[in-house]
Amino acid sequence: MKRRIPYALTLTLALLVSGLALAQQASPAKPSVPKGWSFTFPDGNQDTGKQLFIKMECYACHTIKLPKESLAARPGNVGPKLTGYSVLPKDYLASSIIKAHTVVAAPGYTVKEGKAAMGNYNHFLTVQELIDLVAFLKHGATTPAK
Repeated sequence: MKRRIPYALTLTLALLVSGLALAQQASPAKPSVPKGWSFTFPDGNQDTGKQLFIKMECYACHTIKLPKESLAARPGNVGPKLTGYSVLPKDYLASSIIKAHTVVAAPGYTVKEGKAAMGNYNHFLTVQELIDLVAFLKHGATTPAK
C-alpha cells in the first residue's frame, strides 16, 4: 500500500505538469500589428479599370466625362456623376464600391434610408478588379479640359 500512494502522487503530478505545458502551447500570444506597419491601397491599371467600368455597365447609373468621350448614365441618373472624383483618396473610392455608405462625396447627392443606392458588388469583383477600377476612377475621372 505504501508504494501506491507515491506512484499515484507521481502520476498525478506528471499529468498536471503535462496539462499545464499543453495549455501554454494551446494559448499562443495574441497577434499584434508590427510597429511602423501601414496599408497603402495599391496602384492598378487604369485601362483595365475602364474596360471593367464599361463591362459592368457602371455608366448605367454614373455619368463620367473622359478626355475624348463621355459615358452618360441612363435617364434618371441614379448615382452621382463621377467626373472629378480623381481628387478623392483611393481608399475612399474603394470603400464606396465595396460597401454602402451614409455619406456620398457628390455635392447635392442625397442618400435614402441612411444608405447610398449603390448595390453590393463584392461577389462580382475580384480584389484585382477593384484595384483596377479604383485606378480608372483615380486617373480617368478627372475633370476634362473645356
